[in-house]
Amino acid sequence: MSKYYIQSGTLSLIYSTNQKPYDACRTVIHEINEYDELDEFMYCDERGMRDYVSATPDTMVFPTEDILRKEGYIK
Repeated sequence: MSKYYIQSGTLSLIYSTNQKPYDACRTVIHEINEYDELDEFMYCDERGMRDYVSATPDTMVFPTEDILRKEGYIK
C-alpha cells in the first residue's frame, strides 16, 4: 500500500491506497469543499507535500482540469 501526499492549492491530503497516483488524485478530488482553491496542477508524491516550487523530477504532476473533467465536475 502506498501513501501519497496530494496537493493542489489549498487542497492538501495524505492518502493511503493501492491505487496508482493518477487514480488517487481522482479519488481525493471529491474531498474539495466550497473554500478550497485549486491550482492548475495536482502534485502527488510519496515523500511529502509538493507544489510548483518544491516539486522534484520524481513528483507526479497532473493537470487539475483533467482530473475535474474525468470526475464530472466540469464538461
